[in-house]
Amino acid sequence: MREINLDNLDDIARGAGILGTGGGGDPYIGKLLAREAIRKHGPVRLVASDEVPADATVVPVSGMGAPTVLLERVPAGGEEVAALRALEKRIGRPATHIAPIEVGGVNSMLPIACAAEAGLPLVDGDAMGRGFPEAQMVLPGLIGVANTPMALAEDKGNSIIVDAVSNHTAERIARADCVQLGCQISSADTVMRGASSPTVSSPPR
Repeated sequence: MREINLDNLDDIARGAGILGTGGGGDPYIGKLLAREAIRKHGPVRLVASDEVPADATVVPVSGMGAPTVLLERVPAGGEEVAALRALEKRIGRPATHIAPIEVGGVNSMLPIACAAEAGLPLVDGDAMGRGFPEAQMVLPGLIGVANTPMALAEDKGNSIIVDAVSNHTAERIARADCVQLGCQISSADTVMRGASSPTVSSPPR
């Protein structure tokens, strides 16, 4: 069984900085959150895409907003789990796996913290293979996977569910909400069904 533990967080964060390709924010804050979550809850089990059952509910989690805001408004921790719980309530079933939506920048680290806090395995893969600026710019969208319902949460306990007619519209609504909530929020969206979906795939090695 593969695990993410305190010993390999530094290496993951370095890779996240490179794969961010100049965007996605400094992984450092995310690494601190992941480290604290693993210290409190234990290592995160890492599973390959072909190990995910076809009936699994895979939920990508991420931060949304201006990464530089994190330097002044450090997350309280738990925002991604709050978004996850709001999404689970909306879709009427629990998540079985967490996944990164992008593999670059701080959003490579936040799913690790969320998986540790939620006690769920993390899928070794993402929806882009690098950092990206907008929610609709992911491979699942190319084959018709909706990014809504999308659950947004912030550090003061507020949460929002976005239902939209298109992935691009969801991005516009979520971005406006993000600005109103301080330019940095957490998101759970783009729900996928396990290994039967080609959108959950491990990056090349």
